[in-house]
Amino acid sequence: MDIKWQRLSSETIIKDRWIDLRADECRTPNGQEISPYYVLNYPDWVHVVAITQSDELVLVRQYRHGAQDVFLELPAGTVDANDSSPEVSARRELEEETGYQAAELLLISSLFPNPAIQSNRVHTYLAIGVQPTGTRKLDAGEEGMTVHLLPVREALANLQGGILPQSLHVASLMLALSVSGHLSLPASLDAPK
Repeated sequence: MDIKWQRLSSETIIKDRWIDLRADECRTPNGQEISPYYVLNYPDWVHVVAITQSDELVLVRQYRHGAQDVFLELPAGTVDANDSSPEVSARRELEEETGYQAAELLLISSLFPNPAIQSNRVHTYLAIGVQPTGTRKLDAGEEGMTVHLLPVREALANLQGGILPQSLHVASLMLALSVSGHLSLPASLDAPK
């Protein structure tokens, strides 16, 4: 049985540089109509888990207006329309925000941040061979962003306490640390049953 909804119509409610909100008129497989069903269309995002030779995470600290607070985060950003791939975006965001470059980027995952109401994916990259270049190019709204090096062990020890308050960043970090060998899961958790 097909469980996908049928989209009967779609109307853009607002679209500018910050938000692209549409209202869909939908019909479920059993015939129930749901209208309006709001969907946020965002471009894909990238998260970069960059680890130095000294086993430190390269993080940024910046103001987030939705929460009206300052947060420690992974270098991250939008996949721009002129970027040829999410990897290009990840390289760009890492250097623009932190002044670091990676010798290699390894794609860890491409997941949906909130598929109930968002159309985009977040691509997580592990940055290998990270070196400082000293070249940063902050976007509008990133004034005051600072770069911080945090030992991986310290970050892991303080995750539950909220050292990285964004759940999507925590998920990206845990996936990348698992792949990098910094975090191992018990054998009983390694494979689905």
